[in-house]
Amino acid sequence: MGTTRNGARETLNLLAKICKLSRLPGFNAGVISILGTTDGNALLNKIALVCTLVDSLIAGDNFYNQIDYVREGAGEDRGE
Repeated sequence: MGTTRNGARETLNLLAKICKLSRLPGFNAGVISILGTTDGNALLNKIALVCTLVDSLIAGDNFYNQIDYVREGAGEDRGE
């Protein structure tokens, strides 16, 4: 993790990447073919709930964009 990012933002970025990958064509079919219909659909429903939460955090909360250390001029996200 970088020195200008906090752990919460890195975790949120990782979850956003996972959600992006889960929306790729063939992901649902692959999960269902590996786990079976019942277990696959249960996992996909849980992934969808987590991704909805992640999307809402990204869209509505600037807290995760704050820099992890304090220095002059630091505070809000500066595009890093």
